Amino acid sequence: MRTENRYSCLIILHSFHVVPETLRGGDSSVTQLIKITAYITRKCDGQPQLLVFEEQGYEHLGFQVPGGTVMSGEHLEAALRREIAEECSVVTVAAVRRLGAHSYDLENRCQRVERHYYQVTTGQCPDAFTHVVTSEDEDNGWIYHYQWIPLNQREWPNLYGHLGHFLRSLEL
Repeated sequence: MRTENRYSCLIILHSFHVVPETLRGGDSSVTQLIKITAYITRKCDGQPQLLVFEEQGYEHLGFQVPGGTVMSGEHLEAALRREIAEECSVVTVAAVRRLGAHSYDLENRCQRVERHYYQVTTGQCPDAFTHVVTSEDEDNGWIYHYQWIPLNQREWPNLYGHLGHFLRSLEL
């Protein structure tokens, strides 16, 4: 592990939260999920980079970013800090700004998703590492292989599903 601090790291997280409420249409069979999506960025030798992972056994999904479930009654920023600790062991976090949110439906699951994006700062981040998720959720024991990829405003990386929705809002 490096001891020098030549990187500045930014984090934005993604999380799920099942809310026991119906949606506006009044359909009691539809569940609302609240998610927080995190992008961890840094500048290395002046080049902006994004921390991504590939999930062991699910590499075909492509690049993903850290995230997880917001517990019932948990504040979004508290979930953000907890998810960073569970999914990539980066635990020293200070919120910087909220990037926004967007909603979409998962019709095959009768779920409405509200995804929130935050930008935060943290201390040092390793160049590459493997992490075994430690949580009290279904992802406990999942294995993530992390790496940094370059960020370029002309060609944004493809992230799985809706994870890349706010990439263009990052301050590079």
